[in-house]
Parts: sequence; C-alpha cells; structure tokens
Amino acid sequence: SFAANPPDPASSGAPQVDTLEPDPFTEVPAGWFGAGASSLTFEYYGLTFFETPGGFGGNGTDCFSVIASDQMPEPGDDTNNWSMSGLYYSGCRVGTFPATIQFAVDSAVPQQLRDRLPPDSALQFVFDGDRIGVFLDSGD
Repeated sequence: SFAANPPDPASSGAPQVDTLEPDPFTEVPAGWFGAGASSLTFEYYGLTFFETPGGFGGNGTDCFSVIASDQMPEPGDDTNNWSMSGLYYSGCRVGTFPATIQFAVDSAVPQQLRDRLPPDSALQFVFDGDRIGVFLDSGD
C-alpha cells in the first residue's frame, strides 16, 4: 500500500524561480509547430514558449512548445521556407498532470539563459493555461 503522504505540488522539490506571464509583443506565426492565430506566447532569456492545441509526438490538451527565440520565423516569411534547427520541446496536460517541459541547461540552450544559471542545472516549465511556472534544479 502507498503511504498516506500528500504529494508535493512540485514533486521534484525544486524551487520555483520565476513565473512567466503572456507577452503581447511576441508573435508566433499561425501554423508554426501548431501555433494558432491567438496562441499565448511567453519569452524567457532567449526562449520563446507558445500555446499549441496538441503536442508533437504526444497527446493531451493545454499543450505548449518552446524554441530558441532566434529560430522564430519573421512575420510574413513564406511558410514554404520555414526551417528550424536546435532546441525544440513540447508538453501537454494529461489527466490531472499539468503540461510540463524540462531540459538540462547545456550548450543547446541560448547563451543568454546559460549566463543566468549555474552549470549542470536543469529547468522545468509548468504551463497552467495562463502562466508558466519556472523551476530550477541547480544540481546541488
């Protein structure tokens, strides 16, 4: 039988270091990795997060994705010429589990983010439909 301990909301125990609010000035072209015309967008130290109706390679609802901001196509670019290389992650809500993206802070992430965080750290981003909670495992 399982212990009767209530789960920690951040089951990893990692501290929340930031909360991202939607950025009305960041535009993600409709159709880019499933982004819609009215998808919420968020910026975080060289990363762009955006709401999607579904995830690539997964299922669920209330999905979101992240890419390096410098990989975002320019508004008005021909969709036939869209390309991207490098960091891309997505996550979706499944049942009661929130949409989550997590990754190591390594050479794949923008320098702007690496400059802010300890080496060998990891980040977790939890999307609640309106905001994104940012959690840090500093490797201590």
